[in-house]
Formats: sequence, C-alpha cells, structure tokens
Amino acid sequence: MAIRKKLIKRLKRIQEELNIPHIPITRLENLSIETRKAFDESIKYLMVKRGLFKKVKVRRDYLKLWRHRENQIVLPINWRYILSIPFIYGMIVPAIVWNLGLEIYHQICFRLYGIPLVDAEKYFIYDRQLMSYLNWWEKINCYYCSYVNNLISYSSEIGGRTERYWCPIKYFRRVNNAHSQYPKFIDGKNKDEIYEKWGLLRNFSDIDK
Repeated sequence: MAIRKKLIKRLKRIQEELNIPHIPITRLENLSIETRKAFDESIKYLMVKRGLFKKVKVRRDYLKLWRHRENQIVLPINWRYILSIPFIYGMIVPAIVWNLGLEIYHQICFRLYGIPLVDAEKYFIYDRQLMSYLNWWEKINCYYCSYVNNLISYSSEIGGRTERYWCPIKYFRRVNNAHSQYPKFIDGKNKDEIYEKWGLLRNFSDIDK
C-alpha cells in the first residue's frame, strides 16, 4: 500500500509541475523521463500485485562445467550445452561487426538518399530483466538473445527501406514474412507502370520521420 501511495503522490507532483506556465524546456525533458520511470514502476507494481512476478518454484537446468564425486571429475551434466557454448556466444563477434557496418551505411547513405532513418529504440527492446525468477546468468542470456534477434529485425527494416528505394518490385513467387515495405512494392508486369510508381515510392512521406 505504501508503494501505491508513493507512486500516486509522485504522479500528482509531476502533473502539478506540468501545469506551471512557461516551464523551461530542459525541465520538460526531465519530467518526461521521470514520468516514463514512474509509469514503468506502476506497471511493475500492478504485475507484482497480481502475482505475475511472484517468485515460484521452477525446475532449473543449471549449467555445470563439472562436478566432483569422491575426488573424481565427472563429465559435464549438460554436455550438449557445453559443446554449443563457443558457437552460441561466438556469434557476438560477427553480430557486433555487422551492427557497426550496418550503422555506418544507415547513417551515411540514408541521409544521402533522403530516406528517413530507422528508429533503433523501436527495435532494441530489453525488458525481460523484470522477471523476478530469473537469476543473473539467465538475465545476461536474455540481454544477449534480445540484442541479436532485435538486430535482425532492425536490419530487416533498414534493408526493406533500401530495397524500396532501389528496387521496389515484387517477386513472382509468394514471399513469407516479408519486411514492412514489401506490400507497397510494384507488380513487375508493366515496365511503364514500374518506372512511374518507382518515383512515387522514393517519396517516404508515408513514414513518420
């Protein structure tokens, strides 16, 4: 109950400050950040109250490199996981290299072409750490998994806007799980129609900058 009262008091104070006339821009920015934090804490409070984050007994499958039995080293329990470690965590190197190269292209070429930049904050989402039943190692794995998968989604959107600018023609066969720009592409049947609509598709005014 004390947490609830504290959150309500905090939100009321923010609301009162927003009603102050001629409030400085810098203060508005700080209030925006504070409001977002208060909102996140409120959501977490409600989920904890409803039992969504209540700690429960779960069967854990911990990774142990080895265990001792009567002064003897026994083979790893989860040997399949152990063998896969270099391949799983080794992917962080090409992922970071890809991210750096992609961002250089994204920031330079999109500005040259006049394509709206992709908002990375909408793709790189990290909130699984709110789950109270995760230990520190599981949270690290969640961050890593989220980074790589979000990077793929982010790359897909950058690639989709690039394809829309340079070659917005649909394939003749059906494409599953196409990127967000693909439905706007042109059926490649009429050459005149292709060049006419191509110029229109290079106008990205339909995308919020």
